Amino acid sequence: MDDSIANSSPEFIQGWRDGCEVGMSAGSNGFYKIFYRNNRVDGYKMANSSDYKTGWSNSFWYCYRHDYIKQKSKVWSSTFAGFQ
Repeated sequence: MDDSIANSSPEFIQGWRDGCEVGMSAGSNGFYKIFYRNNRVDGYKMANSSDYKTGWSNSFWYCYRHDYIKQKSKVWSSTFAGFQ
């Protein structure tokens, strides 16, 4: 974990971890989706904690893009693979 994130509030850190988990699931191909939870969010904290919401939102997109580029797959190929 980056030092700038490690020195953040506990709610931001939890939001970062949860959002990254969902982002990795969303950006992965079908095989890698089995390793990540796509529903990891604390609804109470999302509604009541700006730190959690900010951490979750930022890490979702960061991890989504990171995983998508890492796997070098088309963004829709993993999503619509079953609709052929």
